[in-house]
Amino acid sequence: MGTENDFSGEAQFVVQAGVIKGDIHVGPQVSAPPPVPRQLPRPATHFTNRVAEIERLDAVVREGSGLAVVSGQAGVGKSALVVWWAHQSMESFPDGQLYVDLRGFHSRPPQRPEEALHSFLLALNAPMDGVQDHVDAMSALYRSALHGKRVLIVADNARNVQQLMPLLPGTPGCSLIATSRNDLDALQVTEGAESVSLRPLRQRDAIVLFSRLSTQSETQQVTELISQCGSLPLTLRIAAQQSREPGDIEALIQELSSTTDRLSAMSSPDEEMGMRPVLSWSYDGLTPAKARAFRLLALHAGPDCSVDSAAALIGTSSREAMHLLRALKSDNLLEEVSSRRFRFHDLVRDYAQERVLADESETERDAAVLRELRYYLRCCDRVDRLLAPQRRHVPLEDEDLQTPEFDFSDHAAALAWCDAEIVNLAAGVEQAAERGMHEMAWKIPVALIYYLVVRHHHVYRHDLSVIAVRAARASGNSWAQTWALICLGGAAGAVGQHVEATEHFTAALELSREIGDREWETIALGNLAWTLRLAGRYEEAYTQREQALRLQHAEGDQRGQAISLNELGTISLALDRPEQAREHCLAALPVAREAGDLLIEAEILHQLGDASSRLRDLEAAADWYGQAVLLRRRTDDRPGLAHSLLELGRARIRSHRAEARATLTEALRLLELLEDPLASEVRELLRHFE
Repeated sequence: MGTENDFSGEAQFVVQAGVIKGDIHVGPQVSAPPPVPRQLPRPATHFTNRVAEIERLDAVVREGSGLAVVSGQAGVGKSALVVWWAHQSMESFPDGQLYVDLRGFHSRPPQRPEEALHSFLLALNAPMDGVQDHVDAMSALYRSALHGKRVLIVADNARNVQQLMPLLPGTPGCSLIATSRNDLDALQVTEGAESVSLRPLRQRDAIVLFSRLSTQSETQQVTELISQCGSLPLTLRIAAQQSREPGDIEALIQELSSTTDRLSAMSSPDEEMGMRPVLSWSYDGLTPAKARAFRLLALHAGPDCSVDSAAALIGTSSREAMHLLRALKSDNLLEEVSSRRFRFHDLVRDYAQERVLADESETERDAAVLRELRYYLRCCDRVDRLLAPQRRHVPLEDEDLQTPEFDFSDHAAALAWCDAEIVNLAAGVEQAAERGMHEMAWKIPVALIYYLVVRHHHVYRHDLSVIAVRAARASGNSWAQTWALICLGGAAGAVGQHVEATEHFTAALELSREIGDREWETIALGNLAWTLRLAGRYEEAYTQREQALRLQHAEGDQRGQAISLNELGTISLALDRPEQAREHCLAALPVAREAGDLLIEAEILHQLGDASSRLRDLEAAADWYGQAVLLRRRTDDRPGLAHSLLELGRARIRSHRAEARATLTEALRLLELLEDPLASEVRELLRHFE
């Protein structure tokens, strides 16, 4: 233990618990099956025709390769087609539907394959210990998790084949349907993917869609308007919203006919046809409140936004924000991806960004962005205080405290909020750095660090820590820079970059001594000891960890003391001093329980089992391992649980064979999911029961 702010290692969920008392009896337990992933966005209303394309997608699943790319120009309805078809095809995929927006044509960089894989593996309940941010390993684990299942994967808005290759399923029962503005011919050549090219609606279908949306019957003017809109579903929906009366249609036709300006983001004449004038006509018809909300939402850095983040951005209540968002959805200017999350179509967002630059001052734009960042900071701070109550937390200003925070009822709710917002949070931090909002650019990553550790988000953890260090340095805040360097050192150490970790921790140690901050000095020393142990320099690590423990005791840092005592036990075992290791761990256990940190407590319990096993006291070892198993079940620490089950089974082989067999069988199942080489050792142990 001991990377950032006295926490190192990996975990998955963190909860609070009291002291465990009484005898512990561990037997085989049947876990509830994980929920089936249902990640599809809402289908479009009044979906029209596309019969030929739907039949082709049906054939891809029924008798084809299971892979297809739906391509076409912006606004032609690619996403609407695939999502609508996917909802109709749910019975063909009883094991779930996965969805990801790859942001291929977003104003922010496209989503990396490892980000998509991470979210898919979480949805599939696949343990990721040891594979995070290694695309090939994550892709292999993903294919293993899909093996034998029938799952549909929808990869929306892909920019290139490189984004899709790691997401391809390896089993014939699964299908992947991608959408892109590009044809992605390479996927057809190398993987046999079917190409489904989507064109603008035929005039008859366009008239049907327009009439359904506007309640206007077919007339020559309607036909002319549809022609001006290029028969694109997106422009038809927007035009229909503004065409409730015959006079509206005539006015819109005149607007479209007289306008020569086009959206600069368009790449082909077909895409440009009528897009800006249609959007302009719709925007000009908004109430002042809706128009302001529309343009300020363009300042949101991420791919979608929640009602609460939109409320902060706009500067209103969540209730009023929901009203505005739903109203903009009714105007076909926003898409509702879930009950409380909304996003722009790419082209509409481009127009909104033009409007916010033209209609809002730089001061107001910065104020809106800062409001949203303060909301994010407050929520991240709340998550941090729930996950690690004794960890040092970022200082909040009066303005931060005035921002309404999301009410997290428990740890699961806090983690779920972060899971939903992590892409937006990362984009927001980058935005803060670009706008010179240095306080937000270092505080949000630091407040988010414990979550990133818990969820194994190594890339986010490293990248956000780098931004935090730069922002703290730019602000001239040495205290913040010390903290950010510790975060960055932990991120490097977590992926085995021990030289880099040592450099960051050493820099933090020097800074902490310059500013006279004893707590940062202690944390930096502890983390340096951690890197020395990982490098196999045990005597040096022991001496340095003892120094850190003395400082932690003087500071009254219970959590830090528990970590250091447990680390001393780990080093003692490495030096073949099991009695000394047991003494350190017995001293650590009550301190960890007083600090209320279940993760540390489970580590200590397991290590007490290791020490007892080394001392050949197998009954005591089994008891300690059994307690560790119970805690690791509660925290959903699957790698730790697998190892504790293995050691518990090993300790029980001679005295409780039936229990040992059941325990080892469960350990084997988890280790195989983890692709842990220890699985072969467990198979060998189980052969003794045959």
